[in-house]
Formats: sequence, structure tokens, C-alpha cells
Amino acid sequence: LTAIKQVTCQVQQLELNKLQVVTEITKRDVKQIETLARDGAYVCGLYLEGARWDMASNSLEDSKPKEMFCKMPVVQCRAGMVSDKEDKNIYQCPTYCTPTRRPYYVFPAQLRTKYPPAKWVLAGVALILDI
Repeated sequence: LTAIKQVTCQVQQLELNKLQVVTEITKRDVKQIETLARDGAYVCGLYLEGARWDMASNSLEDSKPKEMFCKMPVVQCRAGMVSDKEDKNIYQCPTYCTPTRRPYYVFPAQLRTKYPPAKWVLAGVALILDI
């Protein structure tokens, strides 16, 4: 992920500390990806804890009963400018290496939601890289 930001810095002559990782959830499975991403990289194998990803509405939804983790579709990660404005339909989801969370924080992922982001903060929703 740092490499994505570094390449963007070199190509666009930007400062590294003014970039962040921007995520876009695709509607594709790993088997449907045939080429490299033009900008950034495709990431697979992420799991959502505390909620589920609805493919139809392409947004966060409440998790189903007795479902701890939800496998995410392919996520496109690219570098974008740091923004201070908050979008009411975007949840800044923390991403961790393992379910134990601390001290393995990686980056905030932007996930679409129909509900206020505070709902997902209270639910403790997070993306996990390795279960």
C-alpha cells in the first residue's frame, strides 16, 4: 500500500504525506479480474467484521445472525489526496492485520453506507486482512 502512494508521488510530483490510500469496492470476484489495475492495485482476501457487504446495493449492511465475518469482493486501492471533509455516506473503516486488532492497524478504508457512519463506529466494524 505504501508502494502505491510512492508510485503516485513519483508520477504526479506530489508529497507523500499529502496522500492517503483510497479504496473502491468492486462488484467482482477474484476470478473475474484478468488485468492489472490501471491505477493502484487490486486487493483480495479482506474480511469485514461486525457488518456485511451487500453486493446488490454496494454498501454496508447489518450482519446476519451468527455471522462473524463477511468475505469482501475485490477492493481497488489507489492513492488520493488527503481530504478533511467528511462524507455522510462514507464510513472510514479501520483495517487491521488480525482480528485482535491492536497494534496491527494498517489504514482506513472508505466504505459506502446508507446509515450514519456513527452506527458502524459503535458496532466496531473493521476490515481484517488475515483471519
